[in-house]
Amino acid sequence: MSALQIRTDFEYAAPYAVMIALSFLIGTGGLYLLSVRRGIRKETARYLLLLCPILSAAGGALHGYLASGCTAWGLSSIGGLVGLYAAVLILGQITQKGYRQIMVQNATLMLPLMYAIGKVGCLLGGCCHGIAYNGPFCIQYTGMRLSTECVFPVQLAESITFLAIFLVGLYSFRRHRTNTFPLIFLASAGAKFLLDFLREAHQGCVLTSNQILCILLFAAGLFCLMLSHRMERQTANHSFRQ
Repeated sequence: MSALQIRTDFEYAAPYAVMIALSFLIGTGGLYLLSVRRGIRKETARYLLLLCPILSAAGGALHGYLASGCTAWGLSSIGGLVGLYAAVLILGQITQKGYRQIMVQNATLMLPLMYAIGKVGCLLGGCCHGIAYNGPFCIQYTGMRLSTECVFPVQLAESITFLAIFLVGLYSFRRHRTNTFPLIFLASAGAKFLLDFLREAHQGCVLTSNQILCILLFAAGLFCLMLSHRMERQTANHSFRQ
């Protein structure tokens, strides 16, 4: 099977850095537009443009460092997720309380798109690559920076999967369907958990640190979904009694 070859010697800007920057640009821009459209003051929404990239990058770098055993720096997607949620929760706390839920919902909607864009950078840069694989669409990295045998294009699979989650979530949001945001969160955590089995980093271990965190995030999302259903039932029962 002929492999798609991707060179990892970059004469100019590294594609990974370009796509990560584009991910933050589109993600925070989307958060700003959603926030303004959903009634958040522009002055408050502008703080998202500053706080979200800083805390998301810091969270990603910190988790990447810890996941490597404190031996190397790198960006972790789950660390970036935690940092982004921390940013919107902090900003929601210091502004009007009604803004916090809207900001968390907006972040949940935009995160799959940010991840999908970032994974294109991983695909072109060669990081987070897949297990050994010689089937259709296999990839071989060449060059001084990275050289591999044929591997599974897990970054491409992740990018397509999370783009689909974003598009379905956006459609559901525009249709004003209930439980859109918990379901986006659950789908993202579940997809990340399953796709991690196809990464080279998974070889030699039962579960990676990313997968363990995905289990915890999935449990948190499931709890929020159950809590949402309970509150809806209580509201319906109260309305019925009146």
